[in-house]
Amino acid sequence: MSTFADSAYKLAKEAKRTMEILAPYNEDLVRSICREIRFLCSLIDKIKADMKTELQQNPSAITTVLVHHLTVKRSKRVLMAYHRQRVNRIKQIIWDQGNVLSSDNRIALSGPEIDFAKDYSELMTSYKQNFMEIDLGGNGGIGLDPPDDLFIEVRVLKDAGEVQTEYGVLNLKRGSQFYVRRTDVESLIRSGYLKHV
Repeated sequence: MSTFADSAYKLAKEAKRTMEILAPYNEDLVRSICREIRFLCSLIDKIKADMKTELQQNPSAITTVLVHHLTVKRSKRVLMAYHRQRVNRIKQIIWDQGNVLSSDNRIALSGPEIDFAKDYSELMTSYKQNFMEIDLGGNGGIGLDPPDDLFIEVRVLKDAGEVQTEYGVLNLKRGSQFYVRRTDVESLIRSGYLKHV
């Protein structure tokens, strides 16, 4: 016989184990926890109704209500943490990989999660359209992460002629290498003229 909150414990362990990947939605455990919560709530209501009819407060009944209430509270916290982790992972996947979910990711989602992913994707696309000139990340973009170094070494892949930078003129001939300020050459790296070495 299983004790109360076993399902919640299993779900919490699964959530911890699958933190970096998007595992299939565990509908069986979620339903089991919801059934357990409903059962415990009805049990608490029954005990409280019985306590109202008694003249004296029964200490064991009060303790039972407290333990059941804490179990319900913990199970709800586990459900909230599980769903929050999944939502954050879905958002991260959409932000990093773009608006299209891979078939592996789509299989792992429940129906409401697919709806959320679609709505979040539309919202993200709408947001990014307002900032077309800024690379907000995703789809291989650098994003808004701060650079590691202010100056980087680059190799010229295609002839680009002379380029004016804050520190002078660079003559970009194929095969040459330069140690330059990152902000001066980021657009050339994205265009394929330079490669960060």
